[in-house]
Amino acid sequence: MGDTLTRPNDSSAPGCLLWPAVVIALPFRLAWELLNLLGRGIGWVLVQFGRYVLRPIGIALHFLLVKPLIWLWKTLLLPPLRLLGAFLAWIGRGLWAGLAWFGRYVLLPIATAIAWVLNILIVVPLTFLWRHVLAPIGRGLAWIWENALFPVLSRAWWIAGRVLYYTLVVPLKYLVALPVRWVWVNVARPVGRGIRAVWDATLGPVFRWLNQIFSTPGR
Repeated sequence: MGDTLTRPNDSSAPGCLLWPAVVIALPFRLAWELLNLLGRGIGWVLVQFGRYVLRPIGIALHFLLVKPLIWLWKTLLLPPLRLLGAFLAWIGRGLWAGLAWFGRYVLLPIATAIAWVLNILIVVPLTFLWRHVLAPIGRGLAWIWENALFPVLSRAWWIAGRVLYYTLVVPLKYLVALPVRWVWVNVARPVGRGIRAVWDATLGPVFRWLNQIFSTPGR
């Protein structure tokens, strides 16, 4: 039995490894316990502060500020505002009723009478004039233009164009334009070319030489 008490545990860690682990972990454990204790103390202080300081201040403010303001609102401000709102609503209903009565029994009859007068004096005569005078005249003029004037004017325009073509364009073409073109091509152009050739062969070099002499500065 004594042997069993003094015999070391085979599964336990060696002392050379256990004591450094204890020395390293113990400060962290103590710091954690201290922080935990400090947190519980701060939480207890905050709870007691809220219970014995903030709550009495809130109750005092409720009784000293909120309840007097609510009483002031309900007793002194709200009844006059309700009376003012009811008075304004009564005035609004009265004005609306007056405007509705004025519109129904004054403006509506006047507008109806004006519309009736305008209809009798303007709309009905203009409708009658358009339907029985202007529209038939317009249809008649359109029929005359389409069936009489337009064909006659078209034919007259065509005839006038043909007459002008044969009396003016054709004579000018065959009596003036073609002879002038023939004279230009067969007479004037060859004569001009001959005169230019003679000029280049006889007097042209002389004039170019004189021009060169008189246009060149003195040497």
